[in-house]
Amino acid sequence: MENDYKYQGVKLTPQVFKDLLILLFDGKQFDRQTAISMVTKYHQEHGGLLADGNIVSVFKKASQTLKDNGITNVGYGTWKLNYKQCETVLVESQKHTEITYSIDKELGVGNSSVYVYYYDSYKDLAILKGLQSWQCKVGRSDVEPLQRIIGQAGTCYPEFPHVALVIYCDDSAQMETALHAILKLQKKHIESAPGTEWFMTSPEEIEKLYHVLFENP
Repeated sequence: MENDYKYQGVKLTPQVFKDLLILLFDGKQFDRQTAISMVTKYHQEHGGLLADGNIVSVFKKASQTLKDNGITNVGYGTWKLNYKQCETVLVESQKHTEITYSIDKELGVGNSSVYVYYYDSYKDLAILKGLQSWQCKVGRSDVEPLQRIIGQAGTCYPEFPHVALVIYCDDSAQMETALHAILKLQKKHIESAPGTEWFMTSPEEIEKLYHVLFENP
């Protein structure tokens, strides 16, 4: 055991996991289980302590902090990290703009996800009118959800999307289909919107539907 290990006696938090992920996998392609196994083993062998709670959740939070620093989902359950190569480009780009995407709430476990995002101007207008719902996009992704959302939004709108909810699961197509079907039955589908994923709803409503449909079958 190396006595100079930086995290000796420290629990495996998302920050520690992130640093070890960079140390062990920078420039490499890997699957989630391999990353969890190797990072956990390395940390313990060098005097570190196990994480509190679900180790998968620790991995997700660690990878989330690397979303703008070179980590990408290149396939089902497969990731690639290019931290050092990305670092220089990020420093240069941040001189021009500072864009931070975050997720308000995350639920579930799995390699795919259903997400809910909206534009703040929609919600603000709904609040002014005393409404409980507004235009929200309910979509799905088999890659990292923020990567999917940012790719959709691009620079087409004068504001950035507000990512309110991400539900991780193993079958995002099934979950999305079920949620869409109920919202359509409730006449909440916005037919005039581009695509088929815009509804007059709210993140809270989608979360309630998730608990009813998928946690209490």
